[in-house]
Amino acid sequence: MRLRIEWTHVDKWVGTDDEQKGGDPSRRRRRGLLDFTVTLREGITVVLGPEASGKSTLLRVTSTVSVPDDGRITYVLDDQSYVWSRRMAAKGGAPPVASLRRKIGYVPPYRRLQMDLGLEESLVDLALYHGVSHPKRRAVETVARWGLAAYRRHPLRELPEHVASRYLMASSLVGDPVLWVVDEPSADLEDWGYRLFLAELKRRRGKGITLIATDDLELAEEADYLLLMESGSCRRIGQRKLLTSSVPDGTVASWYQAMQTFTARKTTHKR
Repeated sequence: MRLRIEWTHVDKWVGTDDEQKGGDPSRRRRRGLLDFTVTLREGITVVLGPEASGKSTLLRVTSTVSVPDDGRITYVLDDQSYVWSRRMAAKGGAPPVASLRRKIGYVPPYRRLQMDLGLEESLVDLALYHGVSHPKRRAVETVARWGLAAYRRHPLRELPEHVASRYLMASSLVGDPVLWVVDEPSADLEDWGYRLFLAELKRRRGKGITLIATDDLELAEEADYLLLMESGSCRRIGQRKLLTSSVPDGTVASWYQAMQTFTARKTTHKR
């Protein structure tokens, strides 16, 4: 099975046009993605870049939580091809869109959960949504794997933050997604949850596409591929081992620093 994602001339505006509303100018609309054109294949890809480089925007659009303003994303998953674009989003719950979403697991940055549904019950519902053959069993296994047994009957809105972060990870995996999209796992998980996340990365290696946005350069060492973003566009993409071979110690941290230093010098030279 060949898996890939192709972003083709994807543009996305983010923020609000507060300038017209007399609001905070720092929150005016800006380009989150600009003519983003990249092809990604099976494996673990870590997305790096400075603040406001478009990392989270890329993940939201790719997970179909957000809609591209222009361009399209093509997914080849399980020998099926899907397209995500403004035109497809206008079709709402059309079968191709619904089928695509069942193949994606998305973990956003931590947000407080507002549902009164119990934790285990919510996992059962998700397993049913994804067409899992034994939804109750899958929910029980997920609770055990992610250390959630003590909270299995708790309403989601009452979960402590560190437990809610683990739940978000767990819930994204209930349907065995072909595409797993994770935004800043290092920021929200406590030590135990982070160890469980790393164990999940090992289980998924060679099984589908994993896309992670992070500022954690140590985590980036787990990547098969690195994607470096700048101003909403792809600056560099390639195999981690090949990219980091250009720096003496062969680490992602040194390579990333070298890339940022080069950018700073180029900007200074232009001035």
